[in-house]
Amino acid sequence: MPKHKFEGHERSIQSFIFLHDNVHIVSGSEDGKIRKWECDTGNFVGVPWKGEGGGINALALSPDGRTIACGRNDGSVQRWDTYGEMIEDIWTGHSSCVRMLSWSPRGGHIASGSFDGTILIRKAESGEVEVGPIETKQGKVYSLAYSPPGDKIASGGSNGTICIWDSNTGKLLVGPIKGLGGWVKSVVWSSDNSKLEIKELDVLLMDNFARVFDSISGTLLHRFEHDHTLESVALPLKNDNILACVGQHGVAKLWNIESHRPLNQPFGPPDYNNHIFCVSFSRDGRYLAYCGGDNKIALWIIGDVVPEIAVSALLIGFH
Repeated sequence: MPKHKFEGHERSIQSFIFLHDNVHIVSGSEDGKIRKWECDTGNFVGVPWKGEGGGINALALSPDGRTIACGRNDGSVQRWDTYGEMIEDIWTGHSSCVRMLSWSPRGGHIASGSFDGTILIRKAESGEVEVGPIETKQGKVYSLAYSPPGDKIASGGSNGTICIWDSNTGKLLVGPIKGLGGWVKSVVWSSDNSKLEIKELDVLLMDNFARVFDSISGTLLHRFEHDHTLESVALPLKNDNILACVGQHGVAKLWNIESHRPLNQPFGPPDYNNHIFCVSFSRDGRYLAYCGGDNKIALWIIGDVVPEIAVSALLIGFH
């Protein structure tokens, strides 16, 4: 069973983030509210943060850990500090909901992907659109992620494609990779922290498989099969040989990307009424959490769900 289930939102939780202190989670919901939680106790902190614009679909934390970007149903983007104060100016430009946000690694830009099929890249301080709108021709932009160096952005669409864009010009570099079936619901980049450079890998999902692609050629390198339709994937900050996959009904599994072997048995009792939207590791690698249509966040301690030998291997990357 999870260590905690954070309960309090009135509608589905679309996105959440771990703060840099490894103590708190901030979540955004279709109820239009943002809530802050303590990982150790499961308790809600303060009062809900309220803003205009309808349901919240996306949250992203700045690299310095001080500012949270928030994407809403009306297509707007807001910014908040981690104590619940909203920065005054609200950015507009999308004609439909903002489904995904990604902050550039150096913190200077925020990319937003919308159900209107476009990507906007803005200056993080002023909100000025610097690149875009990029007309992706991917249907609805459902997933979006900056590469670790910040020079590329990967996007996944509702038409089952993935594209990789030049983040400085908006030029299409790779793709569209087609024929993958279903919505591309989650996209993450892996990086080689020992060399401080990107591996040519890109992980995404559409069905029961998490797929690993070469980000230069678009070549499929490997597939990881899950027990349920996959909804979201995540990599730890300091050890991207570990891949977390969460299926539609809240069943999670951890894989070693290099050996292609599972690190554990699937965990999380299936809830066939639950639809998962987001999974993430805490920065220190201690916690894994996911959220969904049951209006809750399930928080797990990695050491409780991974066999001892796998825990040792996992934690090497966090010291």
